[in-house]
Amino acid sequence: GSKASEDSTMSMCSKNMESAIRPSSTLPRGGTCRPVAAIEAGMLAGAEIVPGSDAEIVASHCTKDLSWLQPSIDSLATLGTKVIDVHIYSKCGLAPIGAPAGAHLHTLPNLGRNDQVYAEYLATRHHSLPGQVFFLKDSSFHYGGHDFKKYERSAVQMAQELRTRGFSCGRAPPHCGPAGNGSQWHERAVLEAFVLRNYKEKHTQRLRGGAPVNATFNSPTQSIGAWLASVLSQPTYGELRAREVWPVCYGGSFTARREQILRVSAADWAALAKSLSRADNLEEGHYMERSWAALLSPPLPTNVARQLLCHPAVKKAPYSGMLLATVGHHTHKHTQTHTHKHTHKHTHTARSQSLVAWADEYWLARLELG
Repeated sequence: GSKASEDSTMSMCSKNMESAIRPSSTLPRGGTCRPVAAIEAGMLAGAEIVPGSDAEIVASHCTKDLSWLQPSIDSLATLGTKVIDVHIYSKCGLAPIGAPAGAHLHTLPNLGRNDQVYAEYLATRHHSLPGQVFFLKDSSFHYGGHDFKKYERSAVQMAQELRTRGFSCGRAPPHCGPAGNGSQWHERAVLEAFVLRNYKEKHTQRLRGGAPVNATFNSPTQSIGAWLASVLSQPTYGELRAREVWPVCYGGSFTARREQILRVSAADWAALAKSLSRADNLEEGHYMERSWAALLSPPLPTNVARQLLCHPAVKKAPYSGMLLATVGHHTHKHTQTHTHKHTHKHTHTARSQSLVAWADEYWLARLELG
């Protein structure tokens, strides 16, 4: 992939922070904005711990070696999670290297990348799912010296989190440099307007495995919200839109429990798979990446969502709507003094610069690793 395709996104992220961040404007009752980690700890307090169960692995394969899969299976067994089947969906015309013995190999057209694979699996296996499913890209553990290596989470880490939640992401939330940390939580009102209209597909379109040559990157719909509304059934979309805060899992690898998967109908999963089959490299894939966690997680209690919304939200792609986890970098506008404003100006500049590197990390991984 070429870094040239990131230019327009970089320009959006490099504007001053008044443009790139929605400042915190609402405080929960009592006037205290608690750190995201503290809010999450409260959510997990008393949560039921679900033991490990039979599991399947769904691996989306293009070009990467899969020799990391068997060690992951072995490590899961130490937690009581028994992997009973491995399904490898190969899309790029290459035979997988390093696949575990006994893995089921499926060959699919090179359309929709990993997101289409997962939706297709969920549509066809809806009636016969195991207790939990790990959805993994072939590039999941191929970051090497790339900056995204520091966000990587092992299969064991995912399985451990899955015991107290119905979903777990294969990548930790990114850091926005030293000025503030990202979180998995996103403000739905900002996220649903997410688009990638300036993506320069000529640098990144992959023509492996018979992908259509003339397919365009941009979606016929105008945003992630419009796309979900056009594809999902009204009950599923209505339930999503009723939430003020969505979790988002970046990177394309995650795990979910059966009961969470079954909250979405087989017809909805099939509709998503069909929409994601329009092209190889498509805007809808970025929409779907931002939708998996919300579709596969229960809604947050309203009071918890409101606590999270006191945090500033990123307004620009690629992390539109992300609530920043660190408290203290934005002073509430009604109590800001002249001194605070002066300090704020320098904080804005520092965080603006770090947002450039932050978005750069996202696009470099997306272009090089699919």
